[in-house]
Amino acid sequence: MLDLHIHTTASDGTLAPEQVVRLGAQRGFSLLAVTDHDTMDGVPEALAAGARAGVRVLPGVEISSGVALEVHLLGYGMSPDHPVMREMLEDMRRARVERMVRIIENLQGMGIPIEVGEVEALAGGAIGRPHIARVLVQHGVVPDVRTAFREYIGLGARAYAERRKMTSEAVIRNIRAAGGVPVLAHGGLLKLSETELEQWIHAMCGAGLMGLECYHNAHTPATEAFLRRMARRYGLLVTGGSDFHGATRPDVDLGTGLARWEDAQDCAARLCEAVEAAQKAQAVSP
Repeated sequence: MLDLHIHTTASDGTLAPEQVVRLGAQRGFSLLAVTDHDTMDGVPEALAAGARAGVRVLPGVEISSGVALEVHLLGYGMSPDHPVMREMLEDMRRARVERMVRIIENLQGMGIPIEVGEVEALAGGAIGRPHIARVLVQHGVVPDVRTAFREYIGLGARAYAERRKMTSEAVIRNIRAAGGVPVLAHGGLLKLSETELEQWIHAMCGAGLMGLECYHNAHTPATEAFLRRMARRYGLLVTGGSDFHGATRPDVDLGTGLARWEDAQDCAARLCEAVEAAQKAQAVSP
């Protein structure tokens, strides 16, 4: 079994990288990819845990990109220490902090006593809106995270603030420059028609897009079939992942949404081959 889209406490998951890998080993997974939001801080711990547990861990990241349309891109195989990745992820860390401060200022303006330090202490890693939501729950402002997003910090809600992001083209090129493989994450969640999504995929192939996450916990069979057709049409890799976050999304376990991925091992092997080829090309580039 395998799962190529997993979050840990390095971003907004509730299990540490070592715990996630250990859980995967207990469940019989042979390949896992740690893909935290806008950070690779959890990768070294996950790699070490994988070596101990006999589970292959693929370094990864999930990056929020786009301006008018927010698109999530998965990158596989890069080293967290590559200069291109370090610079890009540090800029994204700053953007996350800037947004958190603006949201908290908005909440304080409503008389809600929430402080930056509380969110930073809870996050421990890359800061995101789920951490603000959990602090709101702790303060008794809302009963749960979902309500926090709906009433205060979700898109269009009272305290919402936009986050500065890079274009999808720039993120794809940076992943490639760092020796990684860029993949569109959960394309079925984009509010696009099939025609619009194909147009986006076609355009991003020109920037170096290499794969589509066809299998995801929120994808329907129709979405999977469409994305598989797009992968064949444009010569792209096929990937899949649960988007596991742990306790904050109890309905999504490791492997959720991947039951229909019948050729998962073959697809994963092609992804790993592409990662190895990208790393070799990076090693010999001037």
